Amino acid sequence: MKYYISIFILLIVYAVFLAPGSSNASDPIMMNLLSGRFQEVDPLVTAVFSMLGIYPVIFLMLLLPKDKYRLPAWPFAILSFGLGAFSILPYMALRGRKTRSKTRVPLPVEKFILHPIFVSVLLLVTLIVYGTAFYGSLQAYNEAFTASHLVSVMTVDFFIVLWLCYDLLKKDWGCRYALLAFLPALGPLLLLLFRTRWKAAEQTETN
Repeated sequence: MKYYISIFILLIVYAVFLAPGSSNASDPIMMNLLSGRFQEVDPLVTAVFSMLGIYPVIFLMLLLPKDKYRLPAWPFAILSFGLGAFSILPYMALRGRKTRSKTRVPLPVEKFILHPIFVSVLLLVTLIVYGTAFYGSLQAYNEAFTASHLVSVMTVDFFIVLWLCYDLLKKDWGCRYALLAFLPALGPLLLLLFRTRWKAAEQTETN
């Protein structure tokens, strides 16, 4: 759809031309994050950075079981581990209509990525990240946003992936509780963990 392309173009323009802060080797925050020296970075910045490492797994969970469109989802879902919303937005714009009656993903893979144990482990990791965020400072995050090109871009990317999860849950999964997806990582994971319950509840209400 046109608005996916529009958001994608705006994201690129922001990342290339508008995002404030130093980049590459002159960005100490980026160098600390990429080298794993998290103690040198504000915990809230580290939490957002870590969340963006969780979301690609969530995209696998949301996209692969619904991979019935003309354009396969799995390459874009895998690319999201390095590109985030930069890979999911083009897929959403170009995937076209549903052309398959069954998903491309083998059933064992779907069962694994949606297994309650796997989802619960990811939930535990998410809660640990939330705990880290509470030690952070909004003021320090704002300073990092203006000083670091990576932080400014990943912040915008973070809000876009929140919206993408909401969009997928609403359109592909038909979830009336999709607004919970705006609760970072925790929302979509809880919806996936309890998907049989909310699906059953919706069917009951429909009948």
